[in-house]
Amino acid sequence: MLKRIYRLLGLMIGLAAVIAFMGYTVKTLTIADISHYLTAPALGGILMAALLYATIIPVSAWAWKNMLADIGCPHSWHELSMIMGVTQMAKYLPGNVGQHIGRAAMSMTRGIAIQPFLLTVFSETLLALLAALIIGMAGAFFSQTGLASFTSANQAIFIPVLVGVLIAALLLYRPLMPRLLKRFAPAYGNSSLAGLLPHSNTLLKALAAYCLNYVMIGIGIFLMATVLLPATKHDFMLLLASFSLAWVAGFFTPGAPAGLGVREVIMLGMLSASYPGPSALLIIVAFRLATILGDSLCFLAGYAMLIFSRRAAHSS
Repeated sequence: MLKRIYRLLGLMIGLAAVIAFMGYTVKTLTIADISHYLTAPALGGILMAALLYATIIPVSAWAWKNMLADIGCPHSWHELSMIMGVTQMAKYLPGNVGQHIGRAAMSMTRGIAIQPFLLTVFSETLLALLAALIIGMAGAFFSQTGLASFTSANQAIFIPVLVGVLIAALLLYRPLMPRLLKRFAPAYGNSSLAGLLPHSNTLLKALAAYCLNYVMIGIGIFLMATVLLPATKHDFMLLLASFSLAWVAGFFTPGAPAGLGVREVIMLGMLSASYPGPSALLIIVAFRLATILGDSLCFLAGYAMLIFSRRAAHSS
């Protein structure tokens, strides 16, 4: 009952965010504004952001490969990249479950049992959330606005505190993971794999990979914004923090496909302090187009890999 209420509430929040963002977009950006930025450099900037965004698939597949190998289920990076690429577009389906269902189905057809799949994907989710919070907090703190709001003493304390949180999270991961697995996946929480977790060094490598994902996305946003608004002084750390923290908000809003609406509203709120309304909105809308293009490129690449693998299997 509580899960249904949570999903319904998330759907309502997501729908309200979409309506609010669309209303603000229509009110702020005119057709003339949009046509003004339909230039080859602007489209090139969006493509550049899309390509950098698309690197999340090979990087995440590398982290998944290491975690699977660590629990005795080795698979190739090529195969895992294909699975993640093909199922990437399913996240745009309402409910945010299509991507996980498709990924689970493809994984099982490729010989990954449901238990190691569930264990590693659950670990991936927790580590990706932790990475988003780390990068988001660090970006917000070291942005121009953040540095102007804190004293030098607070700045000196921030890094040790952030490192302490990271160490504590890794130390608590192994004892807490079986309980979390039992809570969110009771059918597998009592299995033999519940206590078989990736080692700390593997988790640390995976966390570093997910942090790299957000940094690459942040670089893409910064380069795209520089091309779209060349006369504006851009704050890389603020752009990085806005997406990372918006991703967390979108994750916790079930029903919003790919965080649609929710992430845009959070990013708009963070960027509005440093960018005029139309400029912030232009960056956000352009980046949403870049993510859709990036996901489409990942799907096409993954599907091509799937076709080639099937042909290779039939010819052998």
